[in-house]
Amino acid sequence: MNFNLQRLRYERLSRKKSQKEMAEALGVGRTTYYKKENGDIKISVEEFAIILKELGIPQRKAGIFFVKDVDDWEIAWRCWR
Repeated sequence: MNFNLQRLRYERLSRKKSQKEMAEALGVGRTTYYKKENGDIKISVEEFAIILKELGIPQRKAGIFFVKDVDDWEIAWRCWR
């Protein structure tokens, strides 16, 4: 499973939250938040919980941020069948 950073950005923008607001909620600078949202710096579990709260997303819906890794051969197999 991989964390979907594009989904994080989409959810933030759809709720009209700025990177600055998210950074303040996490207690970091805007540049640091930018790097987290773009994958340059990892997001900790604790930070993810704060992000969910700030975006108003219940923890039970946290799965929307995760995508299953699918190998190329599996994609080819599904398309072939």
